[in-house]
Amino acid sequence: MTLKILLTTAVAAMALVAGAASAQDLNPQTRANLEAAMHGEAFANLKYLRYAEVARESGNAELAQLFESSANVEANEHFAREADALKLDGTNEANLVDAMAGEQYENVTMYVGFADQADAAGDTRAAAMFRQIASDEGDHYERYRAAAERLRQSR
Repeated sequence: MTLKILLTTAVAAMALVAGAASAQDLNPQTRANLEAAMHGEAFANLKYLRYAEVARESGNAELAQLFESSANVEANEHFAREADALKLDGTNEANLVDAMAGEQYENVTMYVGFADQADAAGDTRAAAMFRQIASDEGDHYERYRAAAERLRQSR
């Protein structure tokens, strides 16, 4: 292990030990900042993976590797540490309920609104894409709902 990895791991461990006992103990602004940071890290991860695809398709394997390496850090180090600080580790049932709420919001509110706005702006292709994605989100919701029901029945 390199010194940098050892130091990073040690600092992260100390922060977790010295940190709040639960996410509810966090200041609301700190909690909001952690959530915003996690969104940014997740977006960067996926964006860099896409950039890596483009680099690889253009024949630049070295650049693709750079993007993939950075994407890995964004997800497996930064996001993971922030998730630990936020105590993002609920029960299976709580995680399903949270996932269902997010998918339902995207299915019936967010993407429908995006589609309506795109239509009003004359961006019909984007509107159609938003509606198709809304449908996918509805499918995700139903799959999570069914899994939650199976979980409840297995008790």
